[in-house]
Amino acid sequence: MVPSKHIHVFRTVCHEGTVTRAAEVLRRTQSSVSRSVREIEDGLGVPLFERHGRGMLLTEFGKLLLQRVERAFGELESARSGLLEKEPGRRLRHAGIFSLSVNEVRLDVLQAFAVRTRVNLVARQLGVSQPAVSLAIRDIEAAAGFQVFNRNVSGVGLTPGGETLLLHVKRALAELRVAQAEIAAMKGELRGDVTVGTLPFARPYMLPVAVARLLDEHPGLRVATVEGPFETLVSGLLAGDLDFVIGVLRPVELHPELVREELFVQDMAVFARAGHPLARRKSLALKDIAGEQWVLARRRTPTRNVISALFERQQLPHPNVVVESSDLTFIHGLLLQSDMLTATSTHLFHQQEENGSLVKLPVALPGTSRPVGILRRTREHSSPGANLLIQCVREVRWPDR
Repeated sequence: MVPSKHIHVFRTVCHEGTVTRAAEVLRRTQSSVSRSVREIEDGLGVPLFERHGRGMLLTEFGKLLLQRVERAFGELESARSGLLEKEPGRRLRHAGIFSLSVNEVRLDVLQAFAVRTRVNLVARQLGVSQPAVSLAIRDIEAAAGFQVFNRNVSGVGLTPGGETLLLHVKRALAELRVAQAEIAAMKGELRGDVTVGTLPFARPYMLPVAVARLLDEHPGLRVATVEGPFETLVSGLLAGDLDFVIGVLRPVELHPELVREELFVQDMAVFARAGHPLARRKSLALKDIAGEQWVLARRRTPTRNVISALFERQQLPHPNVVVESSDLTFIHGLLLQSDMLTATSTHLFHQQEENGSLVKLPVALPGTSRPVGILRRTREHSSPGANLLIQCVREVRWPDR
């Protein structure tokens, strides 16, 4: 683990070249500077410096960490600059949080209030007392130099400035996590966490196959998935909470720092239960199924938009959607219990076709092809584990049909 509160000390020693000069710059004792460096080395399990009479020389591990630390401080400087641009009078020049010179618990509290608004809930989540959370709120604002939190009858939330600070703090901490994974890989120990944002298309086959292959070769890694709407996953990706997003891609022109990698183009198909009256037909036109009951994704989702546009192009009324859902397990169960239809990407119900519970109806859906792939920040933001999982995803081949 990289203790973030000591990173500023490590960076200063790198810039100054000796513990003595770093201690003078930081206005700390030489022993406390040396202790901070040792805590980082102990946490990572590697030497960061070669100690010589003339100074401190970075090891290869130290050089790698410094690269990530400079990226992290770049994020914190972006936060400071953005806040000063909005309110030039703020006193942020020496605010401790912009060098991560705060206790890690304070950073945990800041991140917790991004999703919770009650002090008691944050305290329970972090395993600390409510007075400790209240104290952390005051300490964070003292370390930041401006009002980070709004307090009202409904709870505690982040101010706009607090949101800006949180985004860049999370991105800075993500750089430190990547540094830890890179140093472990340099030692020959591939370990750490990979967090993937998943859209419906990737969940039933593509990602499970890739994850199984990854962990078979690298059992020291841990993989977590986060499910949610595209916009929510993009926000998580931009904040450094996710390593990448996988599924049906959408335009991301508003986020030039994101990179799209298209893996293939996927068509859509109409599915029904085996034994459905329409399953006996050799061919169908869209007008033949227009009057059926449908279960489709919610309005204004890509799948729903594509299907609605197809019906409009063929001058047919929109499908009679009686259930809205993107939950594949629920949709599968609903189709088995009714004569409803659904339209989705052709491979999403591959296993259900194989076991005979669902059938693909013989109806063409022209103009419904969509790109499937990976969305990520630029490669230099990725950990070794994330890069390996992405490579496993690229190598997945769909079963022959």
